[in-house]
Amino acid sequence: SREFKFNEMFQPAAPPLQVLETSQDGDKRAKALARLKEPMRHGGTPAEQDTVVKVLVDSATSERQALCRIRALESLRSFHDPRAVEGIKEAYYRAGSFSPDMASVVRIQALEALGFGGRPEGLELLLKVALEPVAVGAEQDRQMKVDERMAAVRGLASYPEARVASALVEILRKEKDIALLDKTRHSLEKITGHRGPKDAGEWTDYLAKHPTLGTRHWL
Repeated sequence: SREFKFNEMFQPAAPPLQVLETSQDGDKRAKALARLKEPMRHGGTPAEQDTVVKVLVDSATSERQALCRIRALESLRSFHDPRAVEGIKEAYYRAGSFSPDMASVVRIQALEALGFGGRPEGLELLLKVALEPVAVGAEQDRQMKVDERMAAVRGLASYPEARVASALVEILRKEKDIALLDKTRHSLEKITGHRGPKDAGEWTDYLAKHPTLGTRHWL
């Protein structure tokens, strides 16, 4: 923090919105964004809800420092407000303003936020990323794409739906990366409640015999 002062360690922290309005220090802004809670779930007013949601969405999509976007996404993931989900998706698509490695970190955080609780608005993007073809190019680029797909697959574990299970089996059928395959099996086991085999064909047989998966409500 470029604005750090020793005596501030012993003073109460300023309200997060005040910090975000008055400070351009990335460390302070990141900490303030992490402290924001959803007003309507904590006795706040609709006007306060609008303000906080807008601040977090703007920060998740436009902050110049990646850490600030990450902290905003971490806060947004627990919001019930539907605007939060749209902001998280927008943050995923806008992460390209950073260097490739940092952009991948932000995208992973957005995917994890989308998968939190299994809200239906996040499903399409998670499926899209999880089912992306195997990346080509430099090893680092391929690994970043695998990491993003793994985040999407983890998120899909919150959606006990037949088409999600089918998508995960499709990944088992085509994927070669060991870590991604393990994560895919884990998500299949979580949404079906079945500790299944490793083979995609056997999973297909199991799902054919159990076509109806349960539903969960967002927490």
